[in-house]
Amino acid sequence: MSTETDPAAAPFESAAVPHQTTAPPDENSGSDTSAKPDMTGERKPNPVAAWAGAQARRTSDGARSLGQWVGHWASTADQSGEEIRRRLVAAQLEGHTERRTELAQALAKATKKVVRLEEEAADGGLTQAQRGDLTLTRETARRLEKTLRDMAKVPFRGVQPTERQIARARSLGRLRRGAALLGAATATVMLLVHQPQIGLLALLAATGLAWWTGGHPPRLTHRPVPADLLLPELDAPAKLLTTEPLPAEAAAEANLELFPGDTGKPFPIRTAGDDPAMAGASILRALVDEGLAVGAVTDVTREKWGWKATAHLTKGKPSGLVLRLPELDVALGVRTGGVMAQPQAAAAGSVVLRILLSDPFDPMPPHPVHAPRSNSILKPVNLGPSLDGTPTQITLAGQNIMVIAVSGGGKSQIVRNLVDYITSCTDAIALDIDPTGRGFGPLRRLAAIRAYKEEEIDEALNWAIREAELRTERMGDDVDNWQVTADAPAVFAIVDEHPQLTPKQKQKVIKLSRIGRKARVTVVLLSQDATSDVVGDAIADTFGIRIMLPSRKADVPLVVGSDTAVSEGWMPHRLSPSPGDWDPADAGCFYIIAPGLRDPILRKATHLDAPIATLRTDERLAAGPAVFAPATAGEDEEEGKEPDLPEILTALLEVFATEDTALLTLDQLHPHLIEHDPARWDRWHDKTEKHRLLEIGKAFGAQFRRDGIELSTERLDELDGRPRGIRRDDLLAAIRHYQQPTTSGD
Repeated sequence: MSTETDPAAAPFESAAVPHQTTAPPDENSGSDTSAKPDMTGERKPNPVAAWAGAQARRTSDGARSLGQWVGHWASTADQSGEEIRRRLVAAQLEGHTERRTELAQALAKATKKVVRLEEEAADGGLTQAQRGDLTLTRETARRLEKTLRDMAKVPFRGVQPTERQIARARSLGRLRRGAALLGAATATVMLLVHQPQIGLLALLAATGLAWWTGGHPPRLTHRPVPADLLLPELDAPAKLLTTEPLPAEAAAEANLELFPGDTGKPFPIRTAGDDPAMAGASILRALVDEGLAVGAVTDVTREKWGWKATAHLTKGKPSGLVLRLPELDVALGVRTGGVMAQPQAAAAGSVVLRILLSDPFDPMPPHPVHAPRSNSILKPVNLGPSLDGTPTQITLAGQNIMVIAVSGGGKSQIVRNLVDYITSCTDAIALDIDPTGRGFGPLRRLAAIRAYKEEEIDEALNWAIREAELRTERMGDDVDNWQVTADAPAVFAIVDEHPQLTPKQKQKVIKLSRIGRKARVTVVLLSQDATSDVVGDAIADTFGIRIMLPSRKADVPLVVGSDTAVSEGWMPHRLSPSPGDWDPADAGCFYIIAPGLRDPILRKATHLDAPIATLRTDERLAAGPAVFAPATAGEDEEEGKEPDLPEILTALLEVFATEDTALLTLDQLHPHLIEHDPARWDRWHDKTEKHRLLEIGKAFGAQFRRDGIELSTERLDELDGRPRGIRRDDLLAAIRHYQQPTTSGD
């Protein structure tokens, strides 16, 4: 270790500091001596020389460390006794495997010869010598087959080496490595003699390596046992006597009798009772019987619902195991969908298996009680338990939510739970949007807006989009998200049966999901499928919470956002929807992707039945509304609230919501206005384009003046030809100005 003083190390406060004499100041110099040279006679160290000395010492230390490392390697001190023991046993295993391979090849050759001789006998008969050869070959084949069966009955058990044998193997290793070093040294000398230029480069490289090693000295210790020596067959006898299952090859080939009448084939896992070793053997046999290359089945544990274990693949991909789950259901004797697989990202060949023998959610915890005005949307809500026993807690504020479930999957159960929590909050409201008219069911009276008809749905979506845009405009530059309160609550537009909306309504839902998150005006989208022709690009990352109940397999990759979602363990398509009230099946069971919840774990929503939901509705209505109810079209505004917008502004807002752009030309606006009011806007189709646009602009100006709207068309300089049009920012500013209370006396 270097004895140089560490500049960061300060002396202890109690340490004695030697007295240093100080020369008296020059009488003519005053009190400032900073400019005077050092008159003590001491020479200041040269910084270049000090740096060079430090680098030389570092290089010297590095060369010494390299020498120690070479000696450590040459003496085989990097190999532990356990590694050498495993290498000796591995040599026995290799010989055992080679012997079995040779027997198998000889049997195949003998069998092929028997087949050929029998075919020749069937064609034209055999000579006496050929008949004798056929008999001898048949006997040889039977003997080889018997030998192979006998080898398969007893798994490989290596003879453990003694300490003397391990020491002898270490000595041989030292000799081999010493010979390798001697050969390398001889080659280096020859290179220096015949190629001095290359030798100089090698010297520079060695110097650089020594310098680097001086700052990163190696640790001289035993290396980890190589992965290829961690086979279970090479374990010490003490480990082989544990309850861990046998390796796959041994278990598949060893016809060991685990119970009376055992045939060596897969058996139902219920036969294992509560014995982890038996359960592991059942799982292992089922996997091997399906042709999977499994090294071992470990971590077998009994759960209240069945068994949990980890399968370790030696080759292939976890997707191969996932594809065989239906066959594993049969082999293990469980219900359809009873075997679940979760590949582990941290270990590519490891797959966690969960085998259900009973309902994992029986007994089911009761649905939580949410008193009126008792919650905040900023706090997490518990949707129900998971298979591993942890609650499913999510925070709804600022989250777009997607719920996908086939008919009978329990979608209404999830919606009822969400609405029950949202309407118990003092800072959130729910919009009930459902083209089928069912809506929230017993909770529908708690909705701030109920929209079941086409025009009602348009009005509700327009209000939500306008609210999101106005909130965004009002937020300051230093505010990232809208701060929800009872007067400005979080808004959840819960859209059921999304495929039945009109194309324009679907576009509005997508627009709201894109612009409303920061304004805390978000979408809860519910659908029976999520294919691209139904939901389209709404599957994008705008939906921070995605819930999949019993679903179609084609929907899983779209919702998860991964082409390999099924092989990653997302399996809502293996859940069974309820056929009716007499059989709940897997209704209400779901997988979820949400902040903090990214693992494919099965979960189940707590159940809120209709009578209890009706009672809670009555309680909350009796307590009074927790938040404001937004005004919809057709309602008279109370004093002090924002007035209704003129028809022209409402029409323009709808057009911008549909087009989702920052500006629109008169030519782009005209088709939408014709659709809105043909009698008013389709009067100039017989005119040229120039005169038609001129009439449209004049009609806009006249309408704006009649309604007292401070808005006009203008030249859009950023577009080719500088056409006239309207900007969305100008439209929103005109709306805000129109909604401000007047202060004049007229």
